[in-house]
Amino acid sequence: MTNNAKKFKNLQALEYEIRRLKTHSKALEKQFDDNISQIQENYIPMFLNSVLPKQYRFKGIPATVLSFFLDNERFRNTFIGLSEEVIDRISDGIDYLSEKLRKKQD
Repeated sequence: MTNNAKKFKNLQALEYEIRRLKTHSKALEKQFDDNISQIQENYIPMFLNSVLPKQYRFKGIPATVLSFFLDNERFRNTFIGLSEEVIDRISDGIDYLSEKLRKKQD
């Protein structure tokens, strides 16, 4: 460690150096607080980027979770079958309602 001690010839120079060092320490405290705030705000994305493979990065948490599930072939096939069933039921419901509305108009 180097010795940065300065010899001051008068009290005014010493007081100036004390003020300068206090100002510098305040600036360092602010920079430290800003860095801590940034870490707190970005903790989850940094964690996910360090743990997840590159293909899942930058998608967001819901998209990443969905991607994990859709990578599984069995889940994907079940999801597709369920989606088709739901769409068929919705279509049947719409057809039923449109027929009822047509009968009421006649």
